Amino acid sequence: MIRHVFSWRVADGHSNDEVVELLNTLRDALPVIKYWELGRHQGDPGDNGEPFDGVLINDFDSWDDLESYSKDPIHLDVVARLLPLFATRAVVDFVREDN
Repeated sequence: MIRHVFSWRVADGHSNDEVVELLNTLRDALPVIKYWELGRHQGDPGDNGEPFDGVLINDFDSWDDLESYSKDPIHLDVVARLLPLFATRAVVDFVREDN
């Protein structure tokens, strides 16, 4: 199983609600996604500095499926609409070990 973790900070003048709404359009549109979890940062960051505003976690059966997701026209359209909303973003992809 391949895990895809995407996190972001919203740019000034934009809304995290808009980001979440756009990301949620992918959930049922792309059946190659095997697992979906979307969360927004909550609470005071305390000593953790400036946290990201949210995280999206997806699982895929294979690297090929992740590649298919990445190149899907629906995903590419959502990405194009999201990019202007971000101050910064980060992605980590890895093989998920089942325990």
